[in-house]
Parts: sequence; C-alpha cells; structure tokens
Amino acid sequence: MRFQKTPLHYIQYLGLKTACAMLRLLPYTWAVAAGRFATGSVRFIMPKRFKRSMYDIQRAFPQKTPQEVFAIALESWRNMGGILAEFVQLTAMTPEKFKKYVAVTGIEKMLEAQRNKQGGIIHIGHFTNWEAFGLAGAVWGIDKAVLAQRVDNPYVDEETNRLRNIFTGRTFYSNHEDNPFFACMRWLKKGKLLGILIDQNASSSELWIPFMGRIAAFSPITALLSIKMQVPVFPVQVVRKQGKIVCIVHDPLTPPKEYSQQNIRAFTKTLVKCYEDWLKEAPGSWLWAHNRWKREAEGEKYLQEHPDER
Repeated sequence: MRFQKTPLHYIQYLGLKTACAMLRLLPYTWAVAAGRFATGSVRFIMPKRFKRSMYDIQRAFPQKTPQEVFAIALESWRNMGGILAEFVQLTAMTPEKFKKYVAVTGIEKMLEAQRNKQGGIIHIGHFTNWEAFGLAGAVWGIDKAVLAQRVDNPYVDEETNRLRNIFTGRTFYSNHEDNPFFACMRWLKKGKLLGILIDQNASSSELWIPFMGRIAAFSPITALLSIKMQVPVFPVQVVRKQGKIVCIVHDPLTPPKEYSQQNIRAFTKTLVKCYEDWLKEAPGSWLWAHNRWKREAEGEKYLQEHPDER
C-alpha cells in the first residue's frame, strides 16, 4: 500500500539522513559543490534519463548546438544536488544567518496582502531552488502553506515536511487520500498565502496547454482557486546572483472576475507564460530530469478532437 512504512523505506531514510548529516558538517560552499558533483555524476548511472533531458532541451531550444544542450542538461542535473545541499544547510541556520545566503525582493507585496487579509497564491516553479523561497517566506514573516506531493517513502516525507516548515508553515498534499482543494480554500479564506507549483506533469484534472512549443498537461488548480476566491497570484522567480539565492516577487496577477472554464484556461496560460519566460532566461536552472511532456501524444489527440481549446 502506498505511503505505508516498510523496513526498506527506513533503510533508505537512514541513508539519506547520513548524507544530509555529512553535508551539514561541511562549509556551505563546499556542501553545495559536493551536492552538485554527486548529482552531476548520476548521469553515468542513469544515462537514459539524462538523454531524455537532452532530448527535451533540444526540442525546446532547437537553435541550440549539441554542446549547448549538453551544458544545459548537466547544469540542471548538478543543480539538483545543489538544491539538496542548500536545503540541508539553510534549515540548520538561524533566521539571521539565513539572510546572508538568501535575499528576497518585492516581499512587501505579499506582506501587504497578508496585512489586509487579502490572501494570495504564490506561483513558483521548479527553478534554481524553489524550496529556498518556502523557507525565506517564513523568515520574512509570511504565514504560508504549500500544496505539495507526498513522497512515497513516509519517513523521508515526514522529514522533508518537518524541514520545509522549520521556520513555520504547513503543507497540504495533492496526492493524499483527502481532497486538498477545500483545505486550500479555507486557508485562502483566512487571508493567508498558499504556494503552488504547476510546472510538472499533471496526471488528472488537466488542461492541455502549449509549453515551450509542445503540448503539456497542466493542473488548473492555481487559476481555479484564484478565480473562485478572487485572490491575486504572486509569481516568484528564483535565481542565483554572486553566489546568493535571490527570490524575486513579481507584481501580482489579478484573476478574471467571472468563474468559467474559458477563464480558467486563459489564466493558466498566463501563468505558464511566466514559466516560459524564466526558462528562456536560465535554461539550466529548471528541473529537466522530470518528463514534463510525458502525455504529449494524449494531449495532441485531445486537442485535435477539441480544436476550440487550443
């Protein structure tokens, strides 16, 4: 049964805890370098997955040379280890020390919405280090929750959730047995902020939308909640500048007034455009290891049958 604890899960958890403990013993920059080296080397163990990343990059950026495609894929894979090392290190810091490694611009926009009990949705993707903003939001005073997927290993899931909310916060799960939609609505109704990532493949309740020139399945939940609750969406871009993680809170997007399938689709397209713009700025910062266009053929077939939804 999924999410049930097993001895194998515990062994895997102990291995991860050991690796995290070793990363915490290292200086910050050394830990990040070690993490990057480790996941960059994983491409030799998972060559098919790495080739898949290169294939998707080439499709998204047909003008790139094979050498440029390889460099983007390698940077993306290295970034996964950097994220883990940064996450492990940042969650062990005091808020004061945390601010030496993470900066946030535009946070006053969210703080104002929070003060006015307006609430809002944080629109973020799997770029650079998305977990860093989850931590930073709490450090800078945002009372937020995140909508996330539960990890199959329950021990790892519990530890990840504990660290994710170490500076305060809570998590709603999109793939748990309980429907999270109404929990998210109640949270937003209280005037609080909710973080959602929709740049990974949606397995159900999807909208078929062009993304980097190919059809992809997107969850409509951000647009649906924003329109239903009439709360703004705050796009948050995460980049690295001079060795520091910088989280940029862009101006809020106002949802359409009328709740309709057409408006949900149109607003989701606007949100997807944010992802495309960020991806074009820094292709190697995105999580290419995920098979984002897994259901492309299914989406193409659907849109052929429903051309009005293109």
